[in-house]
Amino acid sequence: QVRWGEGHRIDLSLHYVTSTAQHIHRAPVMKSARRLVAFLGLTAFGMAAFYGVVHFDLARFASLKVPQSAHAHHTGPRSNTTGHAHLTPSDVTTPDDTPAQDMPEVVRWYCNSPHTLEGEEGQVQGGFRLKGVFVVSRHGDRVPMETLPNVKYNYNSWACKLDPDKWPSHPLLSSFPEAAEKLRRSPNVFARSAKGVANMSPYPNSAGGPSRLTQTGVAQLLRVGEKLRKAYIESNLLPIENADSQFTIFTTPYSRTYQSAIAMMYGVLQNDLLKIRVHQENNVLFCGASCDCPIKNKYLKRFKSVDSKKFHQDAEFINALKDVAKTLDSNVANVRYKIIDALFGHLCNKLQLPCTSHTHACLERAHARNVLKYVNQDEEQRRESFNNYSRLAIQPLLSTIARKMERISEENAKGANFEVYSGHDMTVTPLLSVLGLTHARWVPYASHVVMEMWERDRHEEQTTFEKNSTITKLKRLELKQTAMQFEDKYVRIVHMGTDVTNRLEFCSGKTQQNLCPLKEFVDFVEQGVFQKFGTNNYREACRP
Repeated sequence: QVRWGEGHRIDLSLHYVTSTAQHIHRAPVMKSARRLVAFLGLTAFGMAAFYGVVHFDLARFASLKVPQSAHAHHTGPRSNTTGHAHLTPSDVTTPDDTPAQDMPEVVRWYCNSPHTLEGEEGQVQGGFRLKGVFVVSRHGDRVPMETLPNVKYNYNSWACKLDPDKWPSHPLLSSFPEAAEKLRRSPNVFARSAKGVANMSPYPNSAGGPSRLTQTGVAQLLRVGEKLRKAYIESNLLPIENADSQFTIFTTPYSRTYQSAIAMMYGVLQNDLLKIRVHQENNVLFCGASCDCPIKNKYLKRFKSVDSKKFHQDAEFINALKDVAKTLDSNVANVRYKIIDALFGHLCNKLQLPCTSHTHACLERAHARNVLKYVNQDEEQRRESFNNYSRLAIQPLLSTIARKMERISEENAKGANFEVYSGHDMTVTPLLSVLGLTHARWVPYASHVVMEMWERDRHEEQTTFEKNSTITKLKRLELKQTAMQFEDKYVRIVHMGTDVTNRLEFCSGKTQQNLCPLKEFVDFVEQGVFQKFGTNNYREACRP
């Protein structure tokens, strides 16, 4: 298969034949003329495919949709329709009806439309035993956080009440509400810190409103959970029935993160959902008692300054925002920080773009294309300033996970821990920046980073210490205990289904069978993160 743009000769030929056939159909001419055009169209298509105009998936091509309004141009205000420019290859929708096919690729990437997921989670060679899984995730698709100037949203347009018969659906969607409702009748599920979320509905069940999780968001997290279930539960790496196995949720105090976590866990546990334990964290960075770090805010302010400078230097982006502001009868200052979130919120849910309530002027898809093509443009200075902030912002969460891994390494439990930290873009983005995976970028809905902890299975492999008969029994025991605490413990990191362990700087050249020694991870989290600031601890790095 190739990208749509590479198939333009066939796409445009099909458009020409389709348009001609429609024209003849409308005209009072003989049926034989229509049959002739249809025959010529099919013949041309067959010859193009046969002679290899492009290497294309014919089954996929056969189901492409050509918009009926491909030649229609709207010159004035509209109410319920969207104008289409002349058909181009990128305007064609795909068979799975993914939103925004005529938009920049970043839109489809960001929307992360629910689809069957495959991933490399849990895929480790034999001889190792899973001891812990730590998932840091962003919530699913939501309603825009703020309204645009002079626009009144119809919040009922967003599906914030679950309906398995509506797009997008999932096989678990019909049973999810009933299973989630049982949590409300199970107070032991909630830790003392979770009083806030314990009073919330565990799934979207009300009219839409700002920032509310949508059905699209639930479907996204059910897919993630389903993938993780196959990786860990169905493979018996993490047996549910084991009394030592623990399933824990840490969520920020917002319905969208709580409901996202419950949807993911339902995908993982299904009928065993009541095995979870829910905790609430009141900071989006999960920094606990280590949130106070004055210099962190200084770095964030510097990043915003760099971002603002970049904005004022980008004439094309400013012009794109001016066009939007003019249509909305407003100004650039009022739309700049709201427009991207608003456009994503409409496009990801296949909704008509916003219209003003007083002039009824509407944003066109060209407006959206011109604005969104600038999302995630990166520059070295911008990356650097955000990385400085990220190291101090996300280190407390990484430290929490590292300490838990250390504690697990000292225990002899037969089960494994499964923990979910359900957060926001400002949770996942700093984490990715610190790991060196991406910098200062918008992360998709339902983004997730999985940190796995493994230990060498001592029942399958005798250690070199046990084989060595030249050392004393006491020394052998001491060395064995050291090995069991760290040297036989490993970390593996998977981002959105892809194993990225070998890409991590602190693991470079030190991996064994694609596993990174736990000691390298702990040393990086507790010391390496701060080397950039000329120190080796959090307290010193946070001093102004």
